Amino acid sequence: MQTDLQGSASSANNTLSLVLRQLKPGDNVARLSLGHSDYVPLKNFLKREARKFHEQNITKTWVVIDEEKPAIIVGYVSLICSQIELEQGNEHAVPDFQYIGYPCIKIARLAVDQSLQGQGIGAELISFSISLTRGLVMENVGCRFLVVDAKNASIGFYKKCGFTLLDTPENKSRKCPLMFIDLHKIS
Repeated sequence: MQTDLQGSASSANNTLSLVLRQLKPGDNVARLSLGHSDYVPLKNFLKREARKFHEQNITKTWVVIDEEKPAIIVGYVSLICSQIELEQGNEHAVPDFQYIGYPCIKIARLAVDQSLQGQGIGAELISFSISLTRGLVMENVGCRFLVVDAKNASIGFYKKCGFTLLDTPENKSRKCPLMFIDLHKIS
């Protein structure tokens, strides 16, 4: 499965035609540059674990590539099955609050090359994750939420994409607090 991303992006006065597809064995994962040292684990995951986890069905990693240079990755998202645990006081998150745990898809990793950040590629990866979850997972398997453990520097980005911070003192004090989208509330 391969899909064109909405529009295109620009890098160093060049217009790129971007495509989203699953990670392949020959992909050049080393060229992705994320800038800040907080994001080194995202690059390390792509270099060291993404292929193995993809093949073992632990995560599925989707990469953004330029059609002109299809082996070079400029962004990616890795998705896994997970569960969100709601505590007393968060009943508003699920109107018919009955269970502590609810099935979800988790954005395990999401990154965009620093040269292309701010051009909507990350938001497109979120949109793709929502569409994939709603169109394939929710139609065939129980799933209620899309979640992410957000780095503090990325909380604003995820809020713009529709995520809500799980409102507990414990969560808010975490290094990477949990954020969620209730997929039943998206039209």
